[in-house]
Amino acid sequence: MRNELLTFLANQTDFFDPQNLSDVFTARYLAQRFALKRNTASHYLNQLVAQGVLVKIITRPVYFLHKESFCQQFFDLSRNEYDSVAQLLADDGLQTEAPDHFSLLIGHDGSLKKPIEQLKSALFYPDGGLPLLITGDSGTGKSYVADLMHQFAISQGLLADDAPFISFNCAQYASNPELLAANLFGYVKGAFTGAQTDKQGAFEAADGGMLFLDEVHRLNAEGQEKLFTWLDRKEIYRVGETSQGHPVSTRLIFATTEELHSTFLTTFLRRIPILVTLPDLQSRSRQEKEALILLFFWLEAKTLAVQLSLTPRLLQVLNHYHYRGNVGELKNVVKYAVAAAWAKQRGSENLTVGIQDLPEKVAVALPVSAEPLPNEERLTVDPNTSLVWLLRSRNPVQGIIHDTQCQVLALFEQFNAGELRWEDVLKLMGEEIETLFDRLIFEKRDTTDSPMLLLTTQQVREAFYRLEKQFNIQFNGNCIYALSHYLVHRSHGSHSTLSHERIRLLDDYLAQKTPLLYRFCQAVIAALTQKLDIEPQRIDALLLVLWLHKSGAVSQTHVSRAVILAHGFATASSIANVANRLLKSPVFESFDMPLDVTPEAIAQQVVNYIESNALSSGLMILVDMGSLNAIHSYFQRRVATPVAIINNVSTSMALYVGERILQGHLIEDIARDVSTDLPVEHQLFWPQANKPRVILTTCVTGMGAATNLCTLLKASIPETLGVDIIACDYHMLSDSQERQLIFNRYEVLAVVGTLDPRVPAVPWISLDSLIAGGGSGQLMRIFGTIASTDQVNEINNLLLKNFSLRRVIESVTILDTGKVINQVEQFVFRYEHLAGCQVPNDRKVALYVHISCLIERLIRNASPGTYSGQQCPESELTLLRQAFSVIESSYSVKIPVVELYYIHDVLTLETEFIQQDQEF
Repeated sequence: MRNELLTFLANQTDFFDPQNLSDVFTARYLAQRFALKRNTASHYLNQLVAQGVLVKIITRPVYFLHKESFCQQFFDLSRNEYDSVAQLLADDGLQTEAPDHFSLLIGHDGSLKKPIEQLKSALFYPDGGLPLLITGDSGTGKSYVADLMHQFAISQGLLADDAPFISFNCAQYASNPELLAANLFGYVKGAFTGAQTDKQGAFEAADGGMLFLDEVHRLNAEGQEKLFTWLDRKEIYRVGETSQGHPVSTRLIFATTEELHSTFLTTFLRRIPILVTLPDLQSRSRQEKEALILLFFWLEAKTLAVQLSLTPRLLQVLNHYHYRGNVGELKNVVKYAVAAAWAKQRGSENLTVGIQDLPEKVAVALPVSAEPLPNEERLTVDPNTSLVWLLRSRNPVQGIIHDTQCQVLALFEQFNAGELRWEDVLKLMGEEIETLFDRLIFEKRDTTDSPMLLLTTQQVREAFYRLEKQFNIQFNGNCIYALSHYLVHRSHGSHSTLSHERIRLLDDYLAQKTPLLYRFCQAVIAALTQKLDIEPQRIDALLLVLWLHKSGAVSQTHVSRAVILAHGFATASSIANVANRLLKSPVFESFDMPLDVTPEAIAQQVVNYIESNALSSGLMILVDMGSLNAIHSYFQRRVATPVAIINNVSTSMALYVGERILQGHLIEDIARDVSTDLPVEHQLFWPQANKPRVILTTCVTGMGAATNLCTLLKASIPETLGVDIIACDYHMLSDSQERQLIFNRYEVLAVVGTLDPRVPAVPWISLDSLIAGGGSGQLMRIFGTIASTDQVNEINNLLLKNFSLRRVIESVTILDTGKVINQVEQFVFRYEHLAGCQVPNDRKVALYVHISCLIERLIRNASPGTYSGQQCPESELTLLRQAFSVIESSYSVKIPVVELYYIHDVLTLETEFIQQDQEF
């Protein structure tokens, strides 16, 4: 019980929202969920608090959170008990201050990412750093950034804790160079009239710290030249002093709003190695703009110690307005609106701020044609709420992506805990990711045509096309567009705070469950990481695996490939290029060979190509001369795919071969026909070892039933076993010469079907015996050497489930068939556990069909009223009732005794199971 409760709270804590507290964290809810008395649950929960496993918020009602999950998801906690949610959130501020003060800047991972990297470069440079010049329009935050640099330098140990920060506005001295020099460099007694004593200037006051020269463009040429001595030698001369300079160790920051080359001396700019430009507010993203609006309202709420209620229309107007004064003007507009509301509602603890409180020029700026907001509620800004929570609640990027990632991991946790089956979890995960991608694509129109999205889409498309060819799988085009939007929006999010352990477990599971798709997605993310210069996150590839699994892939496993080998500078490339363009498909790869290349080197290129591409249906090699009888000996034993080599390659031959490949013809047929029509030679080489393992399905009635059976087996055999299923014509398998083509290509494990084609040395398993008879014993004949007993049992259960599902679809009309089958499967597992026995395959199939129809009868109130068969022992009835509890709770039905009697008959008497399904 302890583990189940803690797992539940760990999952739920990931979705903790201080603005909307859920009852799932209360003792009352937990007592009901885990069938405990209220006082027992409270006692148990308080014990876990005392042990430091849970966190307790002492409000009415009391809330309990999983401490480790909270710390992983949000921030570290210093206590186990808090008097309120506000006190818990305030604990974030009690932690050791983050060393990176630049993370406080809104846009630090977006529009300000590059400027911050430049600022850090200047600060960390040895021997006191580098001087830098910050440019940007008025109000973009140059002074704030300079102050933040000072704080950051202290936190990093670059400056002492008491290091001074001196701000000097050059505009005050633009017309008086002498006064500028006196205040900037200081002066000595008698330097000018009124200089009664020696006096330090701004430079010496900033010694050991940082000097910020704002509005530096207001300095004339003479004023700029006065700075050269310090920029060159780190010395200054006070006014009236010529003999002895004063060394000053300070970090110098300049700021200007003007165009550089029209205002500054070239010799001045040459002495400043780093130029940083801060973007204006209009060029920043909508998300950053909204975050700044909320930040300023939150600061006003803290100043007035009141709660602010912001109308949706207010936020719409503030987002729409063009602030020529940038961030500074936005801050003043917010301050004006709050002041106006405060004057009208003075003394109120909850201050409503609307468009009527805005300055008139701002209020009237929104066009009348602007769409009204769809029933959006007012936003409450509480001064006691952490700014992180407030911004996250309004940040669609960080919000919906992060919530989807959390939900996917929570679903996997439920699977690990045995609460959900993998098929159900996989479906739910896919739906969550599909919803995320839909929202990113259709709700983020403001970035639809952004240069970054266009660049990302181009790179994703190229990566997909290249890797699809390499892995021999193909996805629909929507995948490219969806992944592009995800990467663009995800790149604006902060570093993931998700549980690394849960991500690792899901990563390991998907790598085993879908190895080919997993490797494909890892390769895609790795390629895009390099091309787009993004920081990879492990969860990205996992979401892509789950999304592509749901979207489905067109397997190209049985598509042959072709390469052209020719001597000369570009002979092979030219032929391949012409053929691919005329065929309108990239059929051919080319290898241009120097005239003196050795056959061994040629063979190595071919082997490398084979090893990096999935080519189970064969490789066609077209060569020009001389190499036909030389290269095959170097790779014959190293390939696991059929290879055909044809000499005397030409453009016309390439076109003929390419057309036949696109039509799906086998390489041996193509090679034979080419040799018949043209004066060429060909050779075929079959793999000697490591052939792909396959199971063949066949039916005497034709390929239709064989294909259906192939689909059934594919859905029942785990991909991790590396066994493919191929449907074959019965008469082809019966002919010893024709079936040899299959056995040259593959290691055939077994033939499954409705009539034995009598293939020597290959196990034959009839469909009837597989479904109704031997079960695991039959499967062990096939998989005994490559699979464990548990894996064989899993295949057996999946086979029964999938076979029964086909029949149930025809019988059940009003229910979710997939859900019904999963519920019946749980009943069977529970019954086998309680009864201590294993239900035979034929009985399982009958139970799938019978219980599925039984559920529908109960929902329709159409159960039989009487039973005329043999009575069932009470002990057996009790056991069946216990096994049926999961179905009763899921569908809110009660299983009548008469139905239990019939179930007992299915388990013990002869059934009406039809031995051969019509389709087979």
